[in-house]
Amino acid sequence: SLLLSLASAEQCGRQAGGVFCPNGLCCSEFGWCGDTEPYCKQPGCQSQCTPPGPTPTGDLSGIISSSQFDDMLKHRNDAACPARGFYTYNAFITAAKSFPGFGTSGDTATRKKEIAAFFGQTSHETTGGWASAPDGPFSWGYCFKQEQNPTSNYCEPSATWPCAPGKRYY
Repeated sequence: SLLLSLASAEQCGRQAGGVFCPNGLCCSEFGWCGDTEPYCKQPGCQSQCTPPGPTPTGDLSGIISSSQFDDMLKHRNDAACPARGFYTYNAFITAAKSFPGFGTSGDTATRKKEIAAFFGQTSHETTGGWASAPDGPFSWGYCFKQEQNPTSNYCEPSATWPCAPGKRYY
C-alpha cells in the first residue's frame, strides 16, 4: 500500500505542497505536469499555464533582420573603418547560433532588448565615430576589431589562467 501511494503521488501544485513542474511544464488542476491542453487549460491549470516554447536554437534571424543590422551599424563598412567587411549580418547570425541562450529567452520584446543591449555595448567598444561624425559618433560602431591606443595590457602571468603567447588583452 505504501508503494502504491508513493507511485501515484501528484507532482505539483497544492497536491504536492506548491511545487512547480520542472522545465516550465504546466501543472494541471489534478497536480500532474505536462505541456498539452489537459495540463495547461484554464480554468484548472495551477501554475506555469503556458506550455514551454520550442528549445532555443540561437537563430536570431527572426528577431533582427539584415536591414536592421545594416541600419544600426550603417558605417561599419565605410572606407574610414579599419574593420570594413569584417562584421557581417551572416557572421552575427552564425555566431549567435553557437550560444543558444543568447537572445532566446522570454517574449519577443525581451529578446529584442537583450540583443539591443548587446549591440549597444559591443558597438560602443568598437566605435570609430568622432563628435562631428555623420549620423553622430555612435552610428560608427563596429569600425574597429582591435583596441586603438590601449593604455594597458590586462595580461598578467598566471599558471591557472595564462595569456595566449603573443596576444594582448584589453
